[in-house]
Amino acid sequence: MPKQIRLNAFDMNCVGHQSPGLWTHPRDRSDRYNTLDYWVELAKLLERGKFDALFLADKCSNISGG
Repeated sequence: MPKQIRLNAFDMNCVGHQSPGLWTHPRDRSDRYNTLDYWVELAKLLERGKFDALFLADKCSNISGG
């Protein structure tokens, strides 16, 4: 049996803090993270790319550790 690769995307419900400066790219749409259309478009893109999963990270605590 041939080996398989699993593709998993990662996104957060905020503007890309892990990709500083990406918001300046003409095709970046991360500022629309708070709209349903953003997530529907992302799901369709990942489906076309044959991705297996989308991990949605959230952070409910204080980042500074307080």
